[in-house]
Amino acid sequence: CPTRVSRKGEKAARKGGPSTKDCPRLLLSTMRLLFLIFVSSSVHAQDDLGNFQKMMKGFFKMSDNIPLTPNRRSNFGSAPLRYKYVDKTEYAANKGILDQVFESDLVLTTSQMSDVIADFQERVTGKKIRRRAKRKAIIGDRFRWPNATVPYSFKHADGKWVSVIRKGMAKWERETCIRFVPHTGQHDSVEYFRGGGCYSSVGRIGGKQWISIGYGCEGGGIVAHEIGHALGFWHEQSRPDRDTYININEDHIVKGTKGNFEKRMDIEDKDIPYDFGSVMHYGPQAFTNDWKYVTIETKDHRFQHTIGQRADISFVDVKHANRLYCSHMCKISLNCENGGYEDPLDCTKCKCPPGLGGTRCDRIATSTPGCGGEVLVTGLWQTLSNSKIGECYWKLYTPMGKIHFEVLESNYKCDSSCADNYLEIKHTSKLEQTGFRQCCNAVPGPIISEGNEIIISSVAVERPANFTIRYILDSSAGLPKPPPAAWEGAGGLTSLLGSEAGIDNTFEKYVLTQLPNVLHTTSAQVPNIMNLIQAFLGR
Repeated sequence: CPTRVSRKGEKAARKGGPSTKDCPRLLLSTMRLLFLIFVSSSVHAQDDLGNFQKMMKGFFKMSDNIPLTPNRRSNFGSAPLRYKYVDKTEYAANKGILDQVFESDLVLTTSQMSDVIADFQERVTGKKIRRRAKRKAIIGDRFRWPNATVPYSFKHADGKWVSVIRKGMAKWERETCIRFVPHTGQHDSVEYFRGGGCYSSVGRIGGKQWISIGYGCEGGGIVAHEIGHALGFWHEQSRPDRDTYININEDHIVKGTKGNFEKRMDIEDKDIPYDFGSVMHYGPQAFTNDWKYVTIETKDHRFQHTIGQRADISFVDVKHANRLYCSHMCKISLNCENGGYEDPLDCTKCKCPPGLGGTRCDRIATSTPGCGGEVLVTGLWQTLSNSKIGECYWKLYTPMGKIHFEVLESNYKCDSSCADNYLEIKHTSKLEQTGFRQCCNAVPGPIISEGNEIIISSVAVERPANFTIRYILDSSAGLPKPPPAAWEGAGGLTSLLGSEAGIDNTFEKYVLTQLPNVLHTTSAQVPNIMNLIQAFLGR
């Protein structure tokens, strides 16, 4: 900490470190926590939970006045939501125990909590904290389950409750080499019980450890989420690279809980990309002090309705688990493409991202009969529409160049996190990542692909399931004017004005930022305002 206001102190503050006025409080809190860590290292394991909670609460006090990032970040300003968000994550079920668990659903060992504190100290001081050898981070075999086998037991015999948990385990077994076996005396095991919420330890911690699946946690996706923690996964938004993908709106975090948003430095990523659709990702309103505002904002607003899903584990979740536990199983490389990899359950084929298939993940996946396919993009405007229920996949491609496209309509059963019925578009170079999902309204404006192809998926189990996309080969010389889209009383401007259009309010910004220019530069105000709106709709 700087002892006076200096260039060095100003530089530290800009990097997210403490200001001069924060330092006495920070130093005192640090001394208290270091003393608690020293004392807790010699206590019996049965006292570990109590000491973890004391350390956690001290950490929350210490970190509460320290910025998470150098500057408050928001791409779109602090605007209230104009739609009701329904939180389907474990956070909603854990509101009564948030002061007893870390990051809403984690019960850490004291050594894991001390690593969290050390990471925080390194961030704000810029100095490496020497850690005792036995305090290994989650990186390493110590926290893995040997032979990818997890012994388990149930504390209660409720048939319906047991069935939900079995479905959560089956999600991981269906996609990985990990197996859950009944506990028959093994030293290390997991016991499921119905506690006061949904929570778990991180990784294998030794002996019997607990996973609570309490009331409100009975969704298969939430169970899979808690199992993911027990397998060794932190929350997705805790990754060191998260600032590239999301903003944390600190002004709307409940006081005293900012420490739940600290980044983790002990994450073994195995070259796994950040995934908005991960079942391990926080929902957008975690720890919010006002349900009209989000605490997590995706930098690309199109992904705002992708985070926080608890329907199923994502392709990237599965790939990460297979990298950690099953990478030894396939000895021969198949040269899988587009983020695919050798399937540990069948090493003769590639395991492909959703929407892709073929021997090497170089073709479009098989669709429900009557939809899907591969479409060549040309220099003329084309339109793709669909209203079929099922799983439909399209690949738009061009031999060279990029693709300019616009979503004219997206009409599915509206949900806060589009997880069961949605349009998903992958337009980045990493096709293994979950694409941006839409299920309420089409996100307005043109989009340019990063590469020479995009993958479009329509997943729906009920109606409505309609979308319309127009596309063309992008050109620096300009594009021909697109044909007018037929208006059938849904979507378009009427829908745009009647509901939310992305967190950044794209339509409002487009009109309201340009409207003053129109009014000041012409006397023919009404025609030009209409031209402005028509220009937006024609983009």
